Amino acid sequence: MAAVWQQVLAVDARYNAYRTPTFPQFRTQYIRRRSQLLRENAKCGFDPGLRRQYLRLRSQLLALRYGPLSEQSSFRASSVRSSRTTLDRMEDFEEDPRAQGARGHRRSVSRGSYQLQAQMNRAVYDERPPGSLVPTSVAEASRAMAGDTTLSENYAFAGMHHIFDQHVDSAVPRLQFANDDKHLLACCSLDGTLSIMTLSPPPPSVKVILKGHGGPVTDFAWSLSNDIIVSTSLDGTLRIWNTEDGRCIREVRDPESSELLCCTFQPMNNNLTVVGNSKHHLQVVNISTGKKVKGGSSKLTGRVLSLSFDAPGRILWAGDDRGSIFSFLFDMATGKLTKAKRLVVSEGSSICSISARSWISREARDPSLLVNACVNKLLLYRVVDNEGTLQLKRSFPIQHGSQLVHSIFCPLMSFRQGACVVTGSEDTCVYFFDVERNTKAIVNKLQGHGGPVLDVSFNCDESLLASADSTGMVILWRREQK
Repeated sequence: MAAVWQQVLAVDARYNAYRTPTFPQFRTQYIRRRSQLLRENAKCGFDPGLRRQYLRLRSQLLALRYGPLSEQSSFRASSVRSSRTTLDRMEDFEEDPRAQGARGHRRSVSRGSYQLQAQMNRAVYDERPPGSLVPTSVAEASRAMAGDTTLSENYAFAGMHHIFDQHVDSAVPRLQFANDDKHLLACCSLDGTLSIMTLSPPPPSVKVILKGHGGPVTDFAWSLSNDIIVSTSLDGTLRIWNTEDGRCIREVRDPESSELLCCTFQPMNNNLTVVGNSKHHLQVVNISTGKKVKGGSSKLTGRVLSLSFDAPGRILWAGDDRGSIFSFLFDMATGKLTKAKRLVVSEGSSICSISARSWISREARDPSLLVNACVNKLLLYRVVDNEGTLQLKRSFPIQHGSQLVHSIFCPLMSFRQGACVVTGSEDTCVYFFDVERNTKAIVNKLQGHGGPVLDVSFNCDESLLASADSTGMVILWRREQK
């Protein structure tokens, strides 16, 4: 029998389709956060009788709010499976030899076009007076987390909260906060290791060092439940790590013995990871079996440097070192990749960073792609259809000609005027840009690194920003409290 917390999550998942029907990305965010909180609460050891009583009350309240549902048994089975951790699912595959290919625990995703999404985003806001806020709990939550300040005030980061130097003298190409976690940060280094750092309780400290790669580590990604990390290396291996004890669970060697340069999880099925290599190939790997997915491979025009899925996991964008961005349609049932579109950003330039967002703010309502392409500009593209076609919206001047610099969207969807993106730069600075400001788009500029800033990452409530540079230094910046 499933644990009570899994049954509670199953009840929430059954009613999830009724929440924020205009903005499906909020439903995904809600159920992810709900899963994390329930799993954490389950460790506290409360009386099972109280948990079952809560389950009954929760079910009754949701039924009163949204009405009774049909086919509840099938929804329950699917939801309970999808709520489990990545490690749970990997153990299932190891115990069951029939589990093959891409078939694992998948979340169902409704189909819809990006054109429709953009139109829906506009329609909701266009009906309201200029300058007004969207009257939803999500909007209020966003305002509350941001402190109800202006955009410039909200991104007034100043002063170094902490400096990590365990990778000093070797570049730190990537760093990332854990999903929906304010105090867990990881980074990889060209010294062949990865670090997981905990920021609370103070002072911040290194929790564990992940050792095992035989060459520089180029990229990594957290699983949705934060229980595992996958990493790629120039040694030609993909490694899967347990984040609690730092143990390497599995090593997957590239069959071409090529350098692995980037990786990302499929957002709706964390059994699947997409990997890019130096021989121009893109490959979907089932980490539960360590095998490639049939039909899940393709070839680009150059070395694959960057990857990003859209939120539903239907479209994958991949960038190479020849200046091209390819879009692929991802088959959720089989893991098959179908090449859709190609955009040449700048011939011969490296597409070293791609980030996708469904929408950014009240003003920036279109699905968007943020790109670093070694052209001394940060590029913002509009996604115009459901095949991932890109249209340049605007660009921002930064110093970026050769290093693998990365950028991000700010995690909180802003309901005030303006929307921010953050990028590293070869001039050793971190830049905040307002994508909707026509002039003087720089909102903030952070100085303190001793080399080109290669990556930046926010924690989930934007109270901390982390940045990493080519000298191996990782700096934590705390937002000013007004």
